[in-house]
Amino acid sequence: MRSKGFKILWVLILFVFTVVWITACDDAQSGAPHGRDEMTTDESVSAPSSVDGASPDTYAAVAQSEMWRVELVTAELTQSLTTTKVALQYGGGVLETTSELMPSSGYNFLILGLIIEKTGVGRAAFSWGDAHVVDREGNIFFRHPNDTFLTHLNIPRLRGTDMVFGEEYGYVCFEIPFGSEGLRFVADEGNIVLDLSL
Repeated sequence: MRSKGFKILWVLILFVFTVVWITACDDAQSGAPHGRDEMTTDESVSAPSSVDGASPDTYAAVAQSEMWRVELVTAELTQSLTTTKVALQYGGGVLETTSELMPSSGYNFLILGLIIEKTGVGRAAFSWGDAHVVDREGNIFFRHPNDTFLTHLNIPRLRGTDMVFGEEYGYVCFEIPFGSEGLRFVADEGNIVLDLSL
């Protein structure tokens, strides 16, 4: 008899979890700009916001070359990225685990939200080996060699492989020294230049 009660309890718990998960997925999709995933900024993830508090639509800057259109949606310097995971324990208790990611000493994380679209015809590729951030003194900073940690923070990450067609939206991470000024995002062999206004 007791076993039957536990089975009913587990079915109810599974049902409630499924409803909450479906609702959360629907909420995340309904708030996404232009049908794309949006960076999660709820209480469980401390993610970068738009520069100066501007919404992505008001901050957007665009650069166009013969082959590529790149739109800067958000840009932010931050000293750390944190995430909090909540787990339900046996017996009903809740366990919260907070993780913090820090850049190298003397550096900030620079998080860029970008839309990259191939508008030209041909075999040209958008390469992260070419794309970089440059400061006023001409110092060049390439994309973080392993920014897959963005996905662990529920931040949609632009893949690191070359792009040869279509459109992609997501975030990339750079490490920039403290005090860097005049930052610009440069790609397509210098034909794409976006002022980051940081």
